[in-house]
Amino acid sequence: MTATADLVPPPAREAVATLRAYRADWVHFTQWCATHAVAPIPATPDVVAAYLRSLAEFAPATIRRRLAAIGKMHRFNNMAWNVTDERIRAALAYMLDRSRLPALLPEVVTPDMLRAMVERCDDGVRGLRDRCLLLFGFAGALRRSELVGLQVEDVSVGRAVLVLNIREGETPQPVSLPLPADSPLCPAAAFAAWQQVAHRQTGPLFRAISKGERVGGRALTPYAVTRILQRRALMAEVAPDVAARLSAHALRSGYIVEALRQGMDPTVLCQHTRYRDPRALRPYERKLAHD
Repeated sequence: MTATADLVPPPAREAVATLRAYRADWVHFTQWCATHAVAPIPATPDVVAAYLRSLAEFAPATIRRRLAAIGKMHRFNNMAWNVTDERIRAALAYMLDRSRLPALLPEVVTPDMLRAMVERCDDGVRGLRDRCLLLFGFAGALRRSELVGLQVEDVSVGRAVLVLNIREGETPQPVSLPLPADSPLCPAAAFAAWQQVAHRQTGPLFRAISKGERVGGRALTPYAVTRILQRRALMAEVAPDVAARLSAHALRSGYIVEALRQGMDPTVLCQHTRYRDPRALRPYERKLAHD
C-alpha cells in the first residue's frame, strides 16, 4: 500500500455511526408515538412539538438530532415536512432554553422506594415481569443496556446467590446477587415467578407484553424501562415530580448511592458495578453529599 493510500481516512465510519444514531432516534420516536396512540408518520406539528417537550432528560445535541431524524424519515417517504412550523420551533426553543438552566439532579431508586414499588407489583404477567426487573436492576446495579440485554440463559440460581452473566464487552462478567431472607425482595423468587408465565428458556429475559397480556419475543428498550419505573413509582405513591425524573439508570445509581451510604469498600463496589476506575464513583458521592 502506498504512503498516499495510508493517508486516506477509513471509509465512512462516522457516516455509519450517524445513520445508526438516526435509526435509534426514529425508533425512540415511534415508541413514544405508540405509547401516546398517535401516528409517527406523517407526524403533525403538534405531535412533534409534544415529543420534543418530552425529552427533558436529553442533551440539546440529542434533541436536535432526533428532530432531524424525524425530518429525514418524512423526506425519505416523500411526505410533507416543515421544520419551521411555529409549534415545532417554539418547542425546540423551549427545550434548548431549558437546557441552559441549572439541571435538577436525577432521582435514584432508594431501598424504601424499591420495596414500595415491588409491593405494588401484582401477580399478573406485567407485575411478575416488573418485580423481577426492579430487583435485578437494583441488586445487580445494572446499566440500562445490561438490563435490557440480559438473556434467560444468563441467569443461574444457586443456594445463596443468583448469578447474572453480563455479556457486554469482550469478556462476559458474572455479577452475584445475594438472596435475602426477605422473600418479597428475593431476586431468585422473582425470577422463578416470572419464568412460570414467560415460558422461555432462551432469548431476552425482559420482554414486551401485549395489551392482551401475551409475552412477546422482543426485548424491552431502555426507554420502556424508564416508563415502567415511572409508572411503578406513581403506583407506589412516589411524588409525581420525583417519579418524572426517574430513568432506566435510577436503579443502578440507587444501589451505588445506598452502598456508599452503608460504607461499602470502593474496590468491592467497583467490582460489583463493573467500574474499572474508582473515580467513576465521584458523581454518586456528590449525590450522597447533596442528600
